[in-house]
Amino acid sequence: MRAERTERTYRLEPLDSAGVFLGLGVVQCGLLGGGIVLGVAALTIGVPLPAAAVPVVASVVVSFTRIGGHATWEWLPLVVSWFLSGFRRGRRWHAPLPLWTDGDAPAPMPPCLDGIDIVDLDWRAGSRLGAFRDKNRRTLTVVVPVSGPQFVVEPRAEQERLLAGWGDLLGQYAVERGVVSHLSWSDLARPSGMQEHIQWLDSDERGAANLAAAASYRELLDSGTTAAISHEAVVTITVAKERLSRHRSSAGSADDQLRRALVTSTEALLRGLRSAGLSADDPLDAPGLQRLIRARIDPVSARPRPRRGRLVERLALVRAATAGPLVLDARWRDLQVDAAFHRTWWIGTWPRLAVPPAWLEPFLSSGGITRSMTVYFQPVPTHQSRRRIERDLVKLESDAITKEDKGRRVDARHRRATQALLDREEELVAGYPEMGYAGLVSVAARSQQELDEQSEIVEQLARETGMDLRVLDARQDLAWAASLPLGLAPSTLLAS
Repeated sequence: MRAERTERTYRLEPLDSAGVFLGLGVVQCGLLGGGIVLGVAALTIGVPLPAAAVPVVASVVVSFTRIGGHATWEWLPLVVSWFLSGFRRGRRWHAPLPLWTDGDAPAPMPPCLDGIDIVDLDWRAGSRLGAFRDKNRRTLTVVVPVSGPQFVVEPRAEQERLLAGWGDLLGQYAVERGVVSHLSWSDLARPSGMQEHIQWLDSDERGAANLAAAASYRELLDSGTTAAISHEAVVTITVAKERLSRHRSSAGSADDQLRRALVTSTEALLRGLRSAGLSADDPLDAPGLQRLIRARIDPVSARPRPRRGRLVERLALVRAATAGPLVLDARWRDLQVDAAFHRTWWIGTWPRLAVPPAWLEPFLSSGGITRSMTVYFQPVPTHQSRRRIERDLVKLESDAITKEDKGRRVDARHRRATQALLDREEELVAGYPEMGYAGLVSVAARSQQELDEQSEIVEQLARETGMDLRVLDARQDLAWAASLPLGLAPSTLLAS
């Protein structure tokens, strides 16, 4: 008698919304406390009650109301950061005009990419390893092109096996004193055309021509060219100098140790990717990174464009001096880089219900839109995860006791957050490490109007898959930079 197989589902942990006291965040507690202090002080000096109540009422309104999709209290830091960014980074940036042409000189970078350059490292015999170096964060990032089997058409058991392999790959970096700060995968989807089909139709391999059938097939290709898309997926791994052990006995400077750690981590990543059933190419060298960043900066101009069913691609020689952007114009809700208009969202809410392995496929396979999705993973050491779980459980339990004492009910969101922590604690004891994650989605278009239209489509597709996309207002330049596979992980989003 054969036992029936149970299909696995996956539940994504919700963001911590418990706050610091009775579900209120730090800013809300500060506003309410400040309003009460001002009201009491006003009464103490003899101000009439209606006037003294103004700061209290204002703090309550600011803390609990919403305007334009944001909590009212969030507008203050947004506006302040918008003006400060304009003062420090400027709204518009132009690449300086070079006085001479030097193809080996690094490209000038806008303020949101300040400190990023490409270094060339020794790797295997006869090959070089390229890496993005962040001078400000003191990190090195390697980019590995990956591809895999047709995940959607695989049997359910095979999908679960592939996901388990990916989880094992991530889990190996959640160790004490690990040098890897984070990993990411980034997928760029854009219209691709049907060049292979056209080439086959024009070749002699198909045998004797049937003119009516060939004309009908060519008409089908003409109509399907705009809907066909290609995916370019890469995995990045980032090592940080601050994670190097201070007691290492190996010779050499900290920079040499960081480079050796990067090479070792890259080799482990390649072994893990292949064990997980993915096809991993060799990491990109310096010229490959230059072409990658040029294609991601302006994907709508660099992409192959269909014309009469044929694919016309303008190939440009990309060098170090020409890899960066030429013009960057930051606005409140979008960004223009060279000829492309970009808008970037943060995935604020993942599906609340348990999902199957291929739940993301409808969102990733949307055609006709040039968009990228980048997900960062931050390994959490076991002791930090255990300490965080205990802290959050104590906070939730104390909030529940306080609510019951004050006659308030403990809502379902509070109970679910508590249960999620208990489940995570059981998984941690069973040997499954914790992994912080954050997702970014970026859309590129040729015009402002096209960007708005495609943005509505992407937001609707996200809602259909259970995700809530939140435009990163007033931070579009930083958000766009973080969506590139350069290792610029949004630390504040990962921490949340």
